[in-house]
Amino acid sequence: MSLKVDHLKKVQLLLEAGSAPGERDLTPAPRSLDFICGAASTGMSPFEYQLIGKTAGEHLELSIPASRLSETMAHLLMPLRKVFDGAAIPPVLELSVTIEAISEPTPREIIRALAEATNAGGCGVDCDCGCGGH
Repeated sequence: MSLKVDHLKKVQLLLEAGSAPGERDLTPAPRSLDFICGAASTGMSPFEYQLIGKTAGEHLELSIPASRLSETMAHLLMPLRKVFDGAAIPPVLELSVTIEAISEPTPREIIRALAEATNAGGCGVDCDCGCGGH
């Protein structure tokens, strides 16, 4: 039986992004994003809720207005920005998401994810996320 995306599962995604539907102009090749689902103290982000119940190989196409990106991604905003190497976010981000793998994380990975999610409240870099941690 294959695992499904759920709370505290390790999720590996392949992401592609563009500035218009069908475009992949923000990512020259698929980019990987790995995280522990639901590790933030505020609970799951709207993005994580979109993934719940999905299995490896499933695919999503999301259109996220830039004005809602922070709310949609929550604690995953900084990792997402790193995936895109600081590319400017268009007015509407067209995000192609493929679930590459789902696994059981080690206790150490869960603790690290909790710490990183807590740190997202003040990332300490010029992230433009509104965290005030600069």
